[in-house]
Amino acid sequence: MYYIEESEMSPYGKHRIYKIRKGDTLDSVALELGIDARELRRYHNIYCPLPDLIEADFKSHLELVILAPEKSANEIKDEEEKKPEKVILGKDYRLPFSPERTDKNYKVKYTSKIDDEIDVLELKMNVKWIAVDASKYHLFEIARAADIYINGRLHDTMISGLAVKTAQVLYPLKIVVDEFGKWIDIYNYTEVESRWGKIKNEILDYYEGEVVESYIENTEHVLENPERLLESLRSDYFLRTFFNGIHVEYTADYGFQNDLLFPLEEERESVFRVQHKMAPNLDDAGFIKIEQKANYVDSGFGFLYGYTPLKVNYSAVYFLNSDNYIIEKMNLECNIENDKSIKTIIAIELFDNKKSKAKV
Repeated sequence: MYYIEESEMSPYGKHRIYKIRKGDTLDSVALELGIDARELRRYHNIYCPLPDLIEADFKSHLELVILAPEKSANEIKDEEEKKPEKVILGKDYRLPFSPERTDKNYKVKYTSKIDDEIDVLELKMNVKWIAVDASKYHLFEIARAADIYINGRLHDTMISGLAVKTAQVLYPLKIVVDEFGKWIDIYNYTEVESRWGKIKNEILDYYEGEVVESYIENTEHVLENPERLLESLRSDYFLRTFFNGIHVEYTADYGFQNDLLFPLEEERESVFRVQHKMAPNLDDAGFIKIEQKANYVDSGFGFLYGYTPLKVNYSAVYFLNSDNYIIEKMNLECNIENDKSIKTIIAIELFDNKKSKAKV
């Protein structure tokens, strides 16, 4: 172990220091010092300059590691609690996207409010990372649970039954996500399309009537080709909010502005000018917090809902795990104020119960 005197390096001179040797890694140094690697990284990151933050391992330029003082455990804990823990970003202030080994279950809640009428739809989704290619395109599998709750009740109507059958056609759905965490394509169209024949026969054996015929016609239209299915699924709020492309470069003050597309109505994209702001420190629960505040710019299809909306607001907040940068929970809200007040809320929260894994 190597230590240097206070006068040799600033701003490291105020702390106990470990000098990194050739071949050292975060884990090997932690083992040598008898310190948990996460605690070693956490304490260093509280006091070090921003460029010297330790991520998964030491950066190539890093020469020194700040060590906790030789005090009692209670003294160290009290001192650390007074200092907020910084968010660790990658090169050029990039929010890392490292979804490898992701296999998470989420509770998803859609709330639709038109004036005083409120409808709430709840279900569970599973997000599983499968692979990444040389171009950093990631392959995910999305599964949806069969049970769908509407206003707190498990419905067994014909419409809800048809919705369940739709899920059996689409899911498991394999999607392509870019290096920024944005969903860009469907991977298993042929597999999805091949399920339709069996599901269609099951529907015809169990249901009948004009509603069913219309449902079959619409489904076959959507499944006509990969482009049509992709266009239809772009209105899926879960895919659009969860894979929203937030793993990008932020400025030195943890923010930036860009234009974002989001579907306010089915298969119609609207443009929002979004202010992205990341909290520089972890919140009280240890999460990375990212907020999006947006102003409505335009709808690419002219009049929205048959009129020009007087006021449209878009806001979202994401809470990410600080170790793996995976979404733990998020909330997105769109408000349209005109002759009618229309509000749409999408809430996603980690449901960490392997026994409740989504099945389709």
